[in-house]
Amino acid sequence: MTERRQYAIVTGAASGLGRAFALRLARSGWHVAIGDINVPQAEETLRLIESHGGTGQVERLDVTQVGQWTALRARLEATWPRLDLLVNNAGVGAAGEVGEFPLDDWHWIVEVNLWSAIYGCHTLVDWLKQNPHGAHIINVASLAAFESAPPTAAYNVTKGGVMSLSETLYAQLLPHGVGVTVVCPSSFPTNISHTLRVTGRHWRDLLVQLEGQTGLTAEGVADQALRAMRAKRLYVVAPWSGRFRWYLKRLAPQRFLSGLSRHVYRWQAQHAQRASNE
Repeated sequence: MTERRQYAIVTGAASGLGRAFALRLARSGWHVAIGDINVPQAEETLRLIESHGGTGQVERLDVTQVGQWTALRARLEATWPRLDLLVNNAGVGAAGEVGEFPLDDWHWIVEVNLWSAIYGCHTLVDWLKQNPHGAHIINVASLAAFESAPPTAAYNVTKGGVMSLSETLYAQLLPHGVGVTVVCPSSFPTNISHTLRVTGRHWRDLLVQLEGQTGLTAEGVADQALRAMRAKRLYVVAPWSGRFRWYLKRLAPQRFLSGLSRHVYRWQAQHAQRASNE
C-alpha cells in the first residue's frame, strides 16, 4: 500500500531553522511549500530538497502581509488535496531596553514575529481542521518567551505572544484533531543575526556570544520539534539547561527574574570594562 503523501507549509524556509524543517520533512516524504520573501535562497532550499529525492515548491511570501497569506492559501488549495502541517518559523531578532529601543523597530519585530504567526493561523486553521487524517501547527517561539531578559524586550514580547497563541490554539483545536507544538529553543547559530536590530553593540556582542554556548543546531531543533509533533506534545524547550530554567521560572518567578537581572547587568559592566581597556 502506498504511503499517503503529506503537505506542509514552512515559513522562513530559505535558510536556518526553516530550511532545516523543510529538509527534514522532505526526506520523510512530505511535499513542502518553501515560504519566504528571499526567493533565490528559497530556490536553494528547493535544490537541496530535490538533491535528496524530495519534492517541494517555492512560494514567495511576505509573512507580514495578510493578503499574501490569503493568496498562498488560494494557490495551494487549487492543487493540494489537503494541508497537513503549518510551520510558523519566520522571525527576526532584536536587542534593546524599553525606552531605548525605537518604536519603529517595535512595530517591525511585532509584525514579523507575532503578526505573521497570527496571520498564518487565522488564514489556514479552518483548512487544517478539514483534514480527515488530522493536522498540526508548529509555532517557533524561544526561551525568551518566558525568560524575559532585559536586553531583548521587544523580542521577548513577540515570542511570549507566540507561546500564548500556541497554548490557546492547542485547547481550541484539540476537539478538531489538529495538534499544536510551540518550540522554545535557546540561542543557536542562525541567519537571524543578519537582520538583528540593536540599540548598542554590547547587546549584539552578548547575543552572538550566547549563540555558541548552547550546543544547539538548527537541525537538532527541527528534529526535536518534529518528534514532538508526532507525539502530539505541546512544548519543546531546548536544551536541557533551558528546561531547567523554565521549571525554575515557574517555581519562583520573582527570584528567577532578580537573578537574571543581576547576571545581565554584571555582564554589561564587565563588557564595558573590557572595552575601556582595549
